[in-house]
Amino acid sequence: MNTQTMPCPKCGADSPFRLRPDTQHYGEIRCPVHGHAWIPKPSEQKTARRKVGKEFFEFAPEDMRDFCWTCLRTRELLKSLQPMVTLQAHHIFEKKHGGIDHRDNVQIVCGECHAAVHRLREQVNRYESISGIAPLNQHPRLTESE
Repeated sequence: MNTQTMPCPKCGADSPFRLRPDTQHYGEIRCPVHGHAWIPKPSEQKTARRKVGKEFFEFAPEDMRDFCWTCLRTRELLKSLQPMVTLQAHHIFEKKHGGIDHRDNVQIVCGECHAAVHRLREQVNRYESISGIAPLNQHPRLTESE
């Protein structure tokens, strides 16, 4: 890994900085005074993220829109937590890996379970290690007209 120095964002002290292409961050800095901090990617390196809108909730059956499909907590319970947790639509197979906007590729999960799924995917890195699988946009169940 590439090691260099950079001023600490809090105190300006010259601190060791290391690029971290293996993470979602640009790099990490270790200030002798403030300790470890993550440095975000410069704006020209950030990729645009498309928010999944509420229209994806319509893919789920009506009686299955008010709870997390992973932990089974209800919308009311999630709202009562501090801080509040919201329900989100999640692509089972991400668009960048061939997933499509279809009811068989979307599930309703709470924000905590959604984050856990993506952390697990980063750890396992399963999409890069699987070979010989047909692209999901050609999957018969995801392309049938209904």
